[in-house]
Order: sequence, then C-alpha cells, then structure tokens
Amino acid sequence: MSRPAGTAAPGPGLMVVLVATMAVGPLLNHSLSAMAPLVIADLGITEGQFGLLAAVTFFTAATTAVRTGRWTDRLRARTLLAVIFGGAAASMVLSALAPDYAVLLAAMVLSGLGQVMANPATNRLIRLHVPATRRASWLGVKQAGVQAAQLVAGLSFPVLGLLLGWRAAVVVAVVLTLVLLVHGWATVPDNHGDPGAARAPAPRPGPVRARMPGVVHAYAAAAALMGLGMQAGNVYLPLFAHRALGFDLVTAGATVSVSALLGIASRVLWARVMDRPGTDGFLLLLLMALGAAVSAVLLLAAPLVPGFAWAVWPAAVLHGGAALAVSVVVMSGAMRAVPADRVGASSGVVTRGLYAGFCSGPLVMGGVVQLTGSFGAGWAVVLGCYLGCAGLCLLARARARR
Repeated sequence: MSRPAGTAAPGPGLMVVLVATMAVGPLLNHSLSAMAPLVIADLGITEGQFGLLAAVTFFTAATTAVRTGRWTDRLRARTLLAVIFGGAAASMVLSALAPDYAVLLAAMVLSGLGQVMANPATNRLIRLHVPATRRASWLGVKQAGVQAAQLVAGLSFPVLGLLLGWRAAVVVAVVLTLVLLVHGWATVPDNHGDPGAARAPAPRPGPVRARMPGVVHAYAAAAALMGLGMQAGNVYLPLFAHRALGFDLVTAGATVSVSALLGIASRVLWARVMDRPGTDGFLLLLLMALGAAVSAVLLLAAPLVPGFAWAVWPAAVLHGGAALAVSVVVMSGAMRAVPADRVGASSGVVTRGLYAGFCSGPLVMGGVVQLTGSFGAGWAVVLGCYLGCAGLCLLARARARR
C-alpha cells in the first residue's frame, strides 16, 4: 500500500511523536513502580493495594480498548494527541496532589483512559504514512517508547523521589509530557494522512459488522497471557529486589531499567524479523514465551538459594528481551490480518487482550504477596502464564498447518 498522494516520506519528527505517544501513557505507572517503597510508606498502604493502582489503570484500558480503537479510525490526529498526552498529564497532576489512596486510584483510572488510544492511534499513523516494507520496523521502534519510559523511570525517579519526594518527581514528568505534546502538535498533520478523509461522506451502517479474523483473537489471547507476567514484573520487580533480596532503593529501581534497556533493543530486533516476508508470528511468540519462562524460574530461585540474588539481573535481561517485546509481534500480526480501514479496530482487540493481562498481573501478584508474605507463589503464577502462552502458540501453528 503506497502513501496517500501529497504526503512526504516519514521522517525522524514523526518517529519522535510515535515514540513519545507510546511513552507518556505508562510513565506514571513506571514512575510509581520505581518509587514503590516511598509511595507505600507515604500513603500507608499494603503491597496488594499498591498493585491495585496499576491494575485499575489497565482494567480501565482493557474495558475501553475496542471502542476507542474504532474511534481512532475516525478522529483527527491532533485530537488523539490531545487525548493521549492531556490524559497522561492530568492523571499525573491528580496523583501528585492526591491526599489519600482513593484519589490516587481515580488518577489511575484517568491514566488508563488517556493511554488506551496510544497503540491504535500510532498503528494507524504508521499504516498510512509508512511504506509497507518498513512498517514492522517502525512499529518496533515506536513500541520501544513504552520501555523508554520504563528506562527513564527506573534510572531517574528513585533518585528524584529521594531528593524531592515522590510527588514532586511526578510533577517533573508532567512538564516533560506537556513539552512532548507541543512537539507532537507541531509535527503531525491534523488528519491521518488521507487527503480525502475529511471530504469523504460517512459510510452508511451495515446490518452486521464484519467479524474479526480468528488470528487476531489468537494474538489477543497470547497478549493477555504474556501481559500478565510482563506487568507483574514491571510493577513488582523493584519491590521484590528491595524486600526479598535486600537491594537498596536505587539499585532495586535499576532492575527495571535493565529490563527496559533490553526491551528497547529487543523490540527493534524482533520487529526487523517480523518485516521479513513469510515470518510466522506465533513461532516468534513461542520463543519469547520460553525465554520469559526462564526469567520467571530465575526469580523463583533467587531468594531461595543462598548467594543467588545475582540471578535477578539475568532474569531482568530475559524479561526485557522476551516478555517486553511481545506487543511488537502481536500488533504487527494484527495489522497484517486486516485491511487498512480496520487497523484501529484490530489493534483495539489486541490492545484489550494486552491490557487484560496488564490488569491481572499486578492484581494477582499483589494479592499473592499480601496473602503469603512472599513473592514465590506470584512468580509461579507468572511462570504458568508464560508456559500457557507457549502452548497456545503451538496450537495456533498446528491449526494454521491444517
């Protein structure tokens, strides 16, 4: 599919907007995770209540993903940027001012509403502005925006939290988000790159909406299983390193920075593999699921074996190289399975699966830690989900061969 007439080849300015759009939504989650001991102590909450913060965000996103995915097929680009960046900034302001836990929960709901459009919106822009042979690579780079936010949060927010307090550290993130919004507004045209979009009459509603291909739902299921483990690690890995392994706050925060750094590189590399004609997305997901399972095994063993605390670092590497890159494969696969006018809708279906997993991960992990007093049972659940995803991929490949 060629670019619409009259549009320029995509450049670095558009890529910056795409990466930033993916980064600002989860920045609040990542910053709170990196400062988890400070937030828990300040609000006087339990580990389970802390996990509920991320779970509420992702539950909000999961329940609205399909509808908002359809909206992105119709709304103008600047409108989408205002919703995504504005929602992220508003949620950060509310969290920084939150007098108690209930208000912080409300801020996380607002964060979910703001970030849920990021995947469908950026996928739509890539489909319409980027040549077909480069789309998977662009998708991999823009998906790395999520891990860029995680990297920045893991490296900077523990230090900022200790120096300024966690609330003031979140205000710093607000300023950064607003600066990125200004750049995006100046860079992206006020449409989706289709000169005829504004003039075309709205299509008459048909009697029945076409069904989404089964492969899209399979990618969504894989995203849910991997997403659970992914966010359990993202939210609780620093707290696990601090509480169970005895790391100081800054070193514990660095564990997710290591994952994020590997996540950025792995998303780009896996995307290049997906760019190759005939690449089997479920085979890549199978390899990722097995790599992530090894990461979970290492986290299970780290506090149990004397002198084995160092295993958290290879676990963080595998978490970043395998689990954090899953969205590249599922999103690219979903984009391939539908025509251009349904990219937002298919992305919404996969995003719903992804956020369902994101919601479940912190909720399950926090609840297990609170009930058992240890992280072991939580990492066992994560391991089970990764192995379940591997089984799903084997079934999907067998069905495709038949």
